[in-house]
Amino acid sequence: MRLMLIGYNDGVLAALDGSRPAGSVVLVEEADLWGAKGLAARAAAHPCLGEVRFGRYQQDEQFLDVVRDFGPVDAVVAGLEYAVVAAARAAEELGLPGPGTKAAAVLRDKLLLRETMSAAGLPTPAFREVDSPADIAAFASGGPCVVKPAGRQASLGVLLLDAGADPEAAWRHCTGADEGRQLANRPMAWRYLVEERLYGPEFSTEGLVDGGRVVFCNVTRKYTLDGPSPVETGHTVHAQEPFWARELQTLVDAVGYGSGILHAEWVRTADGPRLIECAGRPPGDRIMDLIDLAYDVNLHDRWIATLLGEDTGEAPAPVRAAAIRFLAAPRPGTIAALDGADAVRARPGVVRVDLTRGPGDTVTDVRSSWDRLGSVITTGADAEDAERAAQEAADLITVTVHEALEPDAHDR
Repeated sequence: MRLMLIGYNDGVLAALDGSRPAGSVVLVEEADLWGAKGLAARAAAHPCLGEVRFGRYQQDEQFLDVVRDFGPVDAVVAGLEYAVVAAARAAEELGLPGPGTKAAAVLRDKLLLRETMSAAGLPTPAFREVDSPADIAAFASGGPCVVKPAGRQASLGVLLLDAGADPEAAWRHCTGADEGRQLANRPMAWRYLVEERLYGPEFSTEGLVDGGRVVFCNVTRKYTLDGPSPVETGHTVHAQEPFWARELQTLVDAVGYGSGILHAEWVRTADGPRLIECAGRPPGDRIMDLIDLAYDVNLHDRWIATLLGEDTGEAPAPVRAAAIRFLAAPRPGTIAALDGADAVRARPGVVRVDLTRGPGDTVTDVRSSWDRLGSVITTGADAEDAERAAQEAADLITVTVHEALEPDAHDR
């Protein structure tokens, strides 16, 4: 077995380390990202990873030269959001199962996805492409709306506007969003949209698809920040519902998706479910870890096995609940202390605690997933048990922040 991974992803590699042969994964990565993220040291920890080559895949097709020169592979997958179209294109180029380039392009562009769902006659929030604050104002007509980039990730640049909100400020926030080392160091093109604001509980569905047929579907309860930036504060995996499997199959049919993995986000409104967006790659936010814990499964490996045509047996069912809660700073500034993690790790039900920041690091208000400080993962007999354990554990980790000082007038 030889698997091509486009876009480095520690979660994918860690899941395959114990299930696939050493050196069986070959990687295509942007040279800029390899250096900026310090990936050489991280890659050395994964025995499944073999050869690494550099190629431009973010809004660029140079990577195809690398793909053609790699020799035979048995499957191609995307490790990152910005590699989804590239992986689909590579699979088509090599005659391998995949989502299909057209479907991948639809999933990478929220405007295309809205247009595709509307054309299929499926319920879709009102929307339009915007190029200026005036476009936002014209759509909103003084009412609530959502402004977002059509092709970014991690809630970056997404803003929920209440009635009467300032479209100029919203436009600056949306177009000024910066991901730093997540993007290659070259110009990129972005589109933006405004759409109807939806209200109701949020869910996501994680599905494996084989030849256009959903063969596994998980449902995750999703929690987000109050206020204008809807960044996730937690997730819970605990059950399967045939209702959501049917919704996901309808989505698959509408976009013409072939084979692979999907992560779709929904709002369950009073009028029924409405799609927020859908990604053609594994979910972030450690949802894959939650699924593995809840189902006693390695979903990454099951995804690869599906593409390889291996017999995966019956779809698994959940045997427990799993939850994650994310950590955030109480205010912007510099972290002076971050305490309680070791004690939390010893608590019943706690599976892991991850801290991505530490003393001396500068923190901001949470406006995207990159602004969070870490997470706590727990399990429980049911959703209530897992969520309680996660929230209690997260509350025991304290973050002390020295606020940023305003400069004196003569220093300005």
